[in-house]
Amino acid sequence: MVNWKIVIILSLAAILRFIWLNQVPPALNWDEAAIGWNAKTIFHTRRDEYGTRLPISFKSFGDYKSPVYIYLTAPVVGIFGTNPISIRFVSALAGIISVYLLYLIGGLTAATLLAISPWHIMLSRPAFEPSLALMFILSGIYFFLQAMKKSAYFLVSALSFTLSFYTYHSPKIFVPALLVGLIMIYRRQIFIKKNLFWLFASCLISLGLLTPLIKEILFSNGVSRFQSTSIFYTGQGVKQPLTFSLVKTMLGNYFIHYSPQFLFLGSSQMPRLELKNMGPLLLIEAPFLLLGIYYLLKNHRQLWSKFLLFWLVIGPLPAIVGREVPHPIRAFNLLPALIIIIALGMQKFFKPWLIILLSVNWLFFGYYYYYQYPIYSAPNWQYGYQQAVTAAKEYEDQVDKIIITSYYGQPYIFTYLLQNRDPLSVFWGGMSLYLFRELRWPEDTSLKNVLLIGAPEEIPSDSPGIVQTINYPDGQPVFRLLKTNL
Repeated sequence: MVNWKIVIILSLAAILRFIWLNQVPPALNWDEAAIGWNAKTIFHTRRDEYGTRLPISFKSFGDYKSPVYIYLTAPVVGIFGTNPISIRFVSALAGIISVYLLYLIGGLTAATLLAISPWHIMLSRPAFEPSLALMFILSGIYFFLQAMKKSAYFLVSALSFTLSFYTYHSPKIFVPALLVGLIMIYRRQIFIKKNLFWLFASCLISLGLLTPLIKEILFSNGVSRFQSTSIFYTGQGVKQPLTFSLVKTMLGNYFIHYSPQFLFLGSSQMPRLELKNMGPLLLIEAPFLLLGIYYLLKNHRQLWSKFLLFWLVIGPLPAIVGREVPHPIRAFNLLPALIIIIALGMQKFFKPWLIILLSVNWLFFGYYYYYQYPIYSAPNWQYGYQQAVTAAKEYEDQVDKIIITSYYGQPYIFTYLLQNRDPLSVFWGGMSLYLFRELRWPEDTSLKNVLLIGAPEEIPSDSPGIVQTINYPDGQPVFRLLKTNL
């Protein structure tokens, strides 16, 4: 028999994640563009943008992206093209599946709250790997709990957790801690005779599948990734000793993710990932989070209560060693625990008046996110590249060289992707007409028959030869195009 309540919730989740997906966020940022371009090169050539065949770590901009999202996106962009919807499709779909998995783990109220969660919506619409990684983690948790009834599910759980390691970086910290907690809490249900074969098989297969990744982390590209983002290294890659000051920083990084300011009130610290006027959780949920924690503590002897409290404690662990805090992406694995706890707090109050208050609170979020956020956050999403590279292509037969500024970062990836270039053509020098670097003003104006595409800071508004100005949604200029004389 069809459960129409969950069907309605999943339909709502799908609408909130797919509506205006090509416009909100307002443009593909450079990480999304890199995912889209590498997915296209994989689909057509089985190689990444640098020519490496089927890598397990994509060099990209030197940040060595995890592979699963790119491989899953490859057939989508290969069939439907390199547009924002194709590139963001996997993330949005994973968000919907996560809602269903949380329904299986935490019930209908938890699934409803996740479906409308600002935090989850904002991270499952862009092409962000954490949305997909969270789906695998929830799948691993669900099948782990189901394995208490049917031992074979230990293998499915292990495979899900393993895939999360290959999907994003934070599970490499979060999942081992989660597994320690699961094993400690459910040890009496796990280590019984009927489970031993499946436990051994799961560990053996997972270890085999993770071996290439472990080698990559310890001896290759994983080290450079950690150096570039961790507080244990300076910006120049110099390792810092473990001092009291560094420990104090880590503790501060940890506890800030539980602050009301971060969770409920909003911040402008990371405008690409947060709203100015609202936190990642709805304000109406704040008292129910406290009620839920009280309910857990009251039932602390129950295994499910111990597990949720443990999940709540370890949620921000991947974020404590990062330089940017609070970090909605690195602390994303905390969200399901918060949602389930809020749902527990609401269990005696889920009445029509609460639904009305939730709806009103969410409508404020919906207005800010779907209507205001695309305007003020446009610079944080590299808005303007689509228009700039489209205009550049129109001038290819009229100029001898096109120079696109690197003022905003990574112009080449937007050009290849948004001009829908053939990967093999790019590999074989098909983009020789283009040059990607910061403009040299006014020296570049002396170049003959060249199209310059630069930031307003590089090309003054009164410069002769300007053929087009590209503006942000608020009307401020982002690019100016100038054609030099023959």
